[in-house]
Amino acid sequence: MAEVVRAAILSGELVPGFQLKQDELRAEFGVSPTPIREALRQLESEGLVTHYPNRGAFVASVSGDELLGVLLPVRLILERYAVTKALSEGGADLLEELGHVVTVMQEAAANGERGAVYEADVAFHELLVVSSGAPHTLQLWRAVQPRIRVLMYQLGPRHRTLDEIPAEHLELLEALKRNDPDQLDRVFESHIVWDSARWLKPGEAEARPRRRTTRARRP
Repeated sequence: MAEVVRAAILSGELVPGFQLKQDELRAEFGVSPTPIREALRQLESEGLVTHYPNRGAFVASVSGDELLGVLLPVRLILERYAVTKALSEGGADLLEELGHVVTVMQEAAANGERGAVYEADVAFHELLVVSSGAPHTLQLWRAVQPRIRVLMYQLGPRHRTLDEIPAEHLELLEALKRNDPDQLDRVFESHIVWDSARWLKPGEAEARPRRRTTRARRP
């Protein structure tokens, strides 16, 4: 049941703020209250549902300010660290796998398969984190990954064309192949933070972070 509700949230069928009433869910799925409560608790642990005492469960929302001030910076820290570790552990095999994911993404975009593009997007970044072999980094990633997936589904349609998404990941892949630390820092910050900020609609974030024009050089 959690899978069905999760898919509806990802697709936008259930919008942020929508109330998930247990009696309606029981009637729809024909189950007892227990699996309904378990599914809602699972989705709450993923950050997809928010429970308010005496009010009920609602599809969670993330403000633009919180997105830019918390979620995306956390994601950037995790992926920057993971990239460094992953490339040192087994760069050639990882690059080959990432190239395959980009190819899948390109084919899905060419066929207009939005869901497949977004899932390949998630797979690209998860592969980086998993390949790092850093258990705490992976644990933190898994905690924010459901929110990241929702973000990809929400902001993906705001690209001018679906082809832009695999093109962005092809740029990431080329930077990974060069393995220049400063370039990797710039490309990942642009992809994770600034591209997302670019696709936010006016009013979704009251104060967007200022792009840094300089970066301290590594020793």
